[in-house]
Amino acid sequence: MPDIKTTLARDIEAENLDIRYDRSVKRVLANVPLLSPITKYTVKELANYPIPLIEKCINENSIQISEVFVDPGLTNKKIINDELMDRVPGEGRVIFDIRFIITLPGGSKTKIIINIEAQQKSNPGYSLLNRGIFYAARLISAQLSVEFTNDGSDKEQYDKIKKVYSIWICMDCPEDKKDSIINYSFEPHIIYQGSDKLTLYPNCDLMNITFIHLSGKPDQSHHQLISMLDVLLAKMDTETKKKKLQEEHNLPMTIKLEKEMNDMCNLSSGIREESRLEGKLETIRNMIMYGLTTIDAIKATGLYTEEELSAVAASLR
Repeated sequence: MPDIKTTLARDIEAENLDIRYDRSVKRVLANVPLLSPITKYTVKELANYPIPLIEKCINENSIQISEVFVDPGLTNKKIINDELMDRVPGEGRVIFDIRFIITLPGGSKTKIIINIEAQQKSNPGYSLLNRGIFYAARLISAQLSVEFTNDGSDKEQYDKIKKVYSIWICMDCPEDKKDSIINYSFEPHIIYQGSDKLTLYPNCDLMNITFIHLSGKPDQSHHQLISMLDVLLAKMDTETKKKKLQEEHNLPMTIKLEKEMNDMCNLSSGIREESRLEGKLETIRNMIMYGLTTIDAIKATGLYTEEELSAVAASLR
């Protein structure tokens, strides 16, 4: 059976001519195989995780491209009504390029909110750091009534705030910034200490702004992430670009369809052998969450009833 192209490969083919422009670059960057290495090298909690595990940490359903407003009062979707949403396009509102959620594995299930911005120029005439601070601050404040409360009856209140990263990919960089990755976050600076028992607050890095400054030329940077993004955003014919990304940066451009179908059938057989309905549904759910199959593909096997698949679909909402 022939190989099939991945979504990333199809997006690169569709957008390569205008890859550096706003709509095109956001569409391509929002692919999980790209979000994974970007976050691996910029989110310190993921630094020691392999790429396949990071892909599973990314909540694909949470990925939003140009959907969430930066403007105060508009970021928290709970307080935006449909009428306002309909009125906003064309009115010059500022919108996050890409926003999504990462959930770390293990018992803690720590949630991290990520924003990625594609920036044509790292020196737009104003402080890009100040803009990044504003974006990160909005990611924090928009969590009110969603992740945390300021209700006096809630003992945890502000302790429920989730860490945020605003990651800026800068394409055209001046010489003093090229080929670098810089993170800015809060750090304590002791002004006076009258006791050796002083204890500092933990988690003072809840708000992170990270700048990825590209080198501007493929094969120039010695850093894995910068080199990959330089190739992705370079003026290069589509087939050469896809080949370099797959062979040099392990970005999948094709899927072996036969292997994918065999894996799915083997997993389906294993599921069918489970005697308890709860166990079967949980396994199917995990297969779908990890991207191994879809509801439609499972349905096509004819091994499961409409009621069973409806229960799975409901658990994924």
